[in-house]
Amino acid sequence: MAKIELSDFIRYGELFEIYGKLLSQDRQSVMKLYFDFNMTLAEISKEKQISRQAVLDSISKSCQKLDEYEKTLHLLNKKREFKEKLSNIKNQKTIKEIKQKVDEILGDI
Repeated sequence: MAKIELSDFIRYGELFEIYGKLLSQDRQSVMKLYFDFNMTLAEISKEKQISRQAVLDSISKSCQKLDEYEKTLHLLNKKREFKEKLSNIKNQKTIKEIKQKVDEILGDI
């Protein structure tokens, strides 16, 4: 895995937020430092007393696992869809329209 682009960094951060607890404690720790504290590979390497390559491998394998979880469970996609539907409720003008949109969401759950 090469350098993570910003859009991927955000996506993997979101995936880690959802599925992070499914990773091993060691991988959770590395991912937390990388995504939550925005530490570099060198900083994580020094903090964890492991090689930069070990940090990179951990992040790479963790991202692959997060992709697998999302491919199977689709929770990030469902979260985004739910947020969009809730956002659409704000645009409704009457209580009747709001109730209709809420009923649609409840029907999807």
